[in-house]
Formats: sequence, C-alpha cells, structure tokens
Amino acid sequence: MEKTTVILRGDVKEALERKFGKRKMSEAINEILFRELVASKKKKDMFGSDKWLRKVSMKDLRDERDRF
Repeated sequence: MEKTTVILRGDVKEALERKFGKRKMSEAINEILFRELVASKKKKDMFGSDKWLRKVSMKDLRDERDRF
C-alpha cells in the first residue's frame, strides 16, 4: 500500500467524513476510484473496441414480418 497526499475540496472532505468517518475515508476513496477507473473500464472495453461489437438500438433491427 502506497501513501500519497490528495487535496480535497472542503465540501467533499466533509461529505466523506460524515458518510464514512475519518478512519474509513481512505478505503472509501479507493473503492470509489477503483469502480470509476478500473472496473468500469473493463465493462466498456468489450463494446466499442470494434464497430461490430457496439450496441445498436432496437429500431435498427428488422422485424420477423419483414422476411415474408
């Protein structure tokens, strides 16, 4: 575990202290950053890396009735 100094805005620090307490603030910040930077990236990589893997709207799909 590495230590670093992070400068927080006053309102952000107060909100973190209220919600998690002074002793659990680092764990909360690590969890929030992990979800936003690491875990969400894994989910986004599958769709969007190749054009054929991108999500499409249902409007673009043909209806079964179009085949007759």
